[in-house]
Amino acid sequence: MKKKIELNNNWHFKIGDEITGYIQFKKWKKCVVPGTVHTDLLKLGLIEDPFYEDNELELRWISDSDWIYRNVFDYPDEFEKESPVILVFDGLDTIAEARLNNESIGKFDNMFRRYEIDITSRLKEKNNELEIKFGSPTKFAKSQEEKYGKMYVELNTERVYTRKAQYSFGWDWGPYFPTMGIWKPIYLLQKTNASITNLKFSTINISENKAMVEITNNIEGVEGSNFILDISLSLDDKVIIKKSVTKVSNESRVRIEINNPKLWWPCCSGSQPLYNLTVKLINENKQVIDVKTKKVGVRIVKLLLKENGNNTFKFLINNKEIFIRGANWIPPDSFLSRVTKDKYLKLLSLAKKANCNMIRVWGGGVYEQDFFYELCDWLGLLVWQDFMFTCGSYPDDSRFLENVKNEVIQNVERLQYHPSISLWCGNNECEWLWYQNIDKDIKKLPGYKIYHELIPDILNEIDPMLNYWSSSPFGNDEDPNDQSSGNTHQWNIWSNWVDYSEVKNDNSLFVSEFGFQAPANIETWEDALQKENLQCNNSLFAFHNKQVKGQERIFQFLSENLPISNEWNDFIYLTQLNQGLALKTCIEHWRSHSLRTNGAIIWQLNDCWPAVSWSIIDSDLKPKLSYYFVRDVFLPQIISFSNEDSCVKLNLNNHCKEETFYGFLKVHIIRQQTGEIIEEYEEKVSLNGHKNNVIYNVSTSKLDKYSNYVLLASLFNEKSELVYRNFYIKQKWKHIKLPKPTIDVKFESKPDTGYICLRSDLPSFFVDIHHPHLNFSDRGFILLPGEEKKIKIVNNSEVPVTTDKIKLFVLNNYLDS
Repeated sequence: MKKKIELNNNWHFKIGDEITGYIQFKKWKKCVVPGTVHTDLLKLGLIEDPFYEDNELELRWISDSDWIYRNVFDYPDEFEKESPVILVFDGLDTIAEARLNNESIGKFDNMFRRYEIDITSRLKEKNNELEIKFGSPTKFAKSQEEKYGKMYVELNTERVYTRKAQYSFGWDWGPYFPTMGIWKPIYLLQKTNASITNLKFSTINISENKAMVEITNNIEGVEGSNFILDISLSLDDKVIIKKSVTKVSNESRVRIEINNPKLWWPCCSGSQPLYNLTVKLINENKQVIDVKTKKVGVRIVKLLLKENGNNTFKFLINNKEIFIRGANWIPPDSFLSRVTKDKYLKLLSLAKKANCNMIRVWGGGVYEQDFFYELCDWLGLLVWQDFMFTCGSYPDDSRFLENVKNEVIQNVERLQYHPSISLWCGNNECEWLWYQNIDKDIKKLPGYKIYHELIPDILNEIDPMLNYWSSSPFGNDEDPNDQSSGNTHQWNIWSNWVDYSEVKNDNSLFVSEFGFQAPANIETWEDALQKENLQCNNSLFAFHNKQVKGQERIFQFLSENLPISNEWNDFIYLTQLNQGLALKTCIEHWRSHSLRTNGAIIWQLNDCWPAVSWSIIDSDLKPKLSYYFVRDVFLPQIISFSNEDSCVKLNLNNHCKEETFYGFLKVHIIRQQTGEIIEEYEEKVSLNGHKNNVIYNVSTSKLDKYSNYVLLASLFNEKSELVYRNFYIKQKWKHIKLPKPTIDVKFESKPDTGYICLRSDLPSFFVDIHHPHLNFSDRGFILLPGEEKKIKIVNNSEVPVTTDKIKLFVLNNYLDS
């Protein structure tokens, strides 16, 4: 059996000897592996918090310097003396040379690759000294740019010369921290003469009660010997299938038919059963010499691009249409070693609770850790996986292509078995930006062959069952972002200064990026800025919005839709509310046109630092107000409005594929100035799965006699539980006058948790709740008089919960008549 000894302890680091100055950093200091130079310096108290105020500007010297890591280890007692010893680097960031006992053993230039080095002949019994020198990524990138020429690249142009997380060079939502260090584990490995090097799993086809799967084993060292492969699939601790392979070669493909398979589905469409796949390599003495295990799911994913002769962009899971409700994922920290399993779990669980069924791993970050994809399998989150190229041209010389080839092979082989992986995508926005800014012929794009030749050729060889899409956005038209084919990025809204109300003109087949900015939550800013800088016009607050003229857009779009307040807490509430209304409006539009539009993926789920950005969850893992708007509009059943044929039509959209919805609709007409409910209607409703039908009409002549009104629609299920509530107004909210409500707040304690109960005397719009030590299960809701709203609370400290710490925000209070 393989033996593995981790080398993640007893590391020391220092600045490079040739760097002048920085005397205090020239002595060896303890460090953490996996980690980064920045986080090690921070832990030692040698630098201030990189995220605090504008400390980013004071820390650029770190990336401009070389750093050396050192470890001393003995030959492991567990290892055999006569067998080779392999040194494995799972991830080095990025430009590095390793030396063992003062001899060079390798140079490295790709943080996305795993490196194995046979060090058998260089090992001593005691005190083996391993040194890894990390070269400055900024100096390396600039030197390559000077040597080979500046290419068309958005943001920092030199970044494309390094196979490194591109966002680390700064993005329009993140700071400039090109990191260095051992960002993944290091270990010694001793293999047996024969071993399983890779295990792949694919679902070939499914029928009503059968599934054909293929298991591919890559094996080394089996030539000329008699080996057996024992393969078993089990579910819920029960062995379903066992099979033995007696003719074992370097690549053994085995097809197995499963009777009555339990299919894996994305969340909200079914369950996520995971089979245990175990493969044992057995020698002629019947000894098990290697074992590989994986959790796999039986499912088929298809991307449909034509339907009835027309262009489409539709995901079919197990031959059933799925409307994609997704969010874009960026690395959750500028310093990747701080992204713990707990952080992954919290963020992805929040995505599922927001009724997302897809996560797009954006191409400017990293191929995520194994645990990320394991969680997506378990939670039922489909993964759209970009390869790590974004927003620019890339070198395509033979050396660069060979580096990329190894990167792609390693990561596809590592990830392909996950049932959550639903699409490989070549890059983010490279062709589109070239088309927009340089040349209408996208084939002239440097790097074009990476996405249209190299990657698809590799995938055809090692993962032919899964779909590949060359870029996002992309399609069949001259403009890669044309709405007539493929997928689009909707950035006229926000980035091109167009308001979200204009989404009504979007006719995309599938939208894989759209978004709207808002600041992080109040408590997050209190840890990022001094108290005197907590002001909406403060320059340090603006420093945390990395988009050019991002703050100007915040103010413009706020003034276009909502009242403005410069008071800090009010400003946070109103801008987060505006973001929520924007995302809600866009998603409602695309869901109501789901016969054409087949999915919407929000930019973006999360943040990497305290920011004003497009995220719906801030860097402290606290949902913004917009998160709750997204959660609700991604529900299986929603109500939307359309004004046509002299009627305001209420449309019920039911995305439950197999279920007919039964319930009832309540309609309220509310007089704006007084909050009086003028008329109220109730109607039973039902709708089959995957339908979008008009379920109620209100004549515009009836509404017009009330002049200024709010039309409110509330959908209830058969248990009289509120499912969805929506509003219709003719004016923008900033032009409406509403009376201030009185909202009664009470706490209700139960053994396992607590609740806050709210009652209002008037219709209250977009109620938000703030407490310095609590999170709430719901925010931004509409409360009608006579209703009790019970909200689960989560106490984040030992501080007693009291009502005097509760602060309510209600849009009415800014629209007082």
